[in-house]
Amino acid sequence: MIGNLQYEHNPLNNPVNDATDMGRLLKEIGFEVTLKTNLNQRAMEDAIREFAKRLSESRGIGIFYFAGHGAQVKGRNYLLPIDNNRIQDEIDLEKTAYYVDEILKRMENATLNIIILDACRDNPYRGGRTLKRGLAPMLSTTLGSIIAFATSPGKTAADRDKKGRNGLFTSHLLSALKKAYQTHQRLDDMFMAVHKAVAQESRGRQKPWYSDSLTEPFCFGGCQTVPPPPPPKNLVPEMVWLPAGRFKMGNMNVTSFQGGGESDEQPVHEVSVNRFAISRYEITFAEYDHFAQATGRDKPDDEGWGRGNRPVINISWHDAQAYTEWLSQETGQQYRLPTEAEWEYAARAGTQTRYWWGNEIGANRANCDGCGSRWDKTAPVGSFAPNAFGLYDTSGNVEEWTCSQYEDKYRGNEQACVKSANEIVLRGGSGIDFLSRLRSAFRNSRKPSERFRFVGFRVVRPLPYRVGQP
Repeated sequence: MIGNLQYEHNPLNNPVNDATDMGRLLKEIGFEVTLKTNLNQRAMEDAIREFAKRLSESRGIGIFYFAGHGAQVKGRNYLLPIDNNRIQDEIDLEKTAYYVDEILKRMENATLNIIILDACRDNPYRGGRTLKRGLAPMLSTTLGSIIAFATSPGKTAADRDKKGRNGLFTSHLLSALKKAYQTHQRLDDMFMAVHKAVAQESRGRQKPWYSDSLTEPFCFGGCQTVPPPPPPKNLVPEMVWLPAGRFKMGNMNVTSFQGGGESDEQPVHEVSVNRFAISRYEITFAEYDHFAQATGRDKPDDEGWGRGNRPVINISWHDAQAYTEWLSQETGQQYRLPTEAEWEYAARAGTQTRYWWGNEIGANRANCDGCGSRWDKTAPVGSFAPNAFGLYDTSGNVEEWTCSQYEDKYRGNEQACVKSANEIVLRGGSGIDFLSRLRSAFRNSRKPSERFRFVGFRVVRPLPYRVGQP
């Protein structure tokens, strides 16, 4: 969040309030927020560079917000630092101000980019009669990004709302963002609501504008307008193929890597994972009950919480193993439980933060004790937003069995399946766990014969073996 108002030429009224209020609201939602105000050219470059570095490391959702003066030259948009007294022509502007496209380029490694510019204020420079008013049209060419302007290209924006604390655009953006988070409204619908409110209050003199290249819907707090899909008719789990990759596994300590780690999450080490498929949802009661009926096994107790599309619980590691063996025979495909390494790779979905969505828990992102959801038991699978791999409930709801033996340090067993062991690794945290146990790196273990009411599983299909493969 950047708010510049103490300009050497033509100071403004509200940008610091705008950036502060936006930062406070986004922090409440669950974002890590860095607030910078009244930046000169050097400080502004340093702040954007540091933001881009942190965003690249986390590969999370990035929001860049700027309130202050902006200008355009030859169709290129620039954000002005407060030492704007030197800007008198196009050459000065290009040398002194910050090129907006450079910000988008620095954010391209993020899962989603959101750039919001309340930066179309009047007369931002001394002299410079050839410089055009407002900002130029700007297309969002990076996939998974959205760029929002406080007003239409070539127009200027009001610096005050009716109450005088915020700019007209940001005052309505704050209200719309709060409502969007509470109602799980789509991001593009939120900006349309802002457009309507600003245009109405300004009687058509100011009309916000945005451009997007979003590849899928995004909602603050998770999109929940579509109910979870019913179990497939043939009761075979829906699978998602994940690409081969390499990632850092584990969590060293509070001061390095993600922070908040346990001793058994060490050492942090790089792991290569082959391409594999994993079930999009935790195995449901409907899927497991079909197996139990087909094999004459007792159906597990649902604790009175419901069956159907809720995750199966009260099953041991041996029960889960039996399900994968039966499913393999029924389908002619190889199924098994995930290794601990495969599980963490799938849960992280390319991130290195505490949770797949970032380092703050936020609200209503998962089912746990303190997650702010409406579920106090297990939730139906798919009740929350998926991670970047399209997998649901990798944090919370039920802990999940893996096929790996538990050790108090990583020594290689995390990459292998075992046929028997004294303790088996559980991952993911559950609906009764506190926030720290929902971290992607968190590990737990149980005896393979034990059953618990908040323990379930999901399944994996490894890449088929072919002649010539090692």
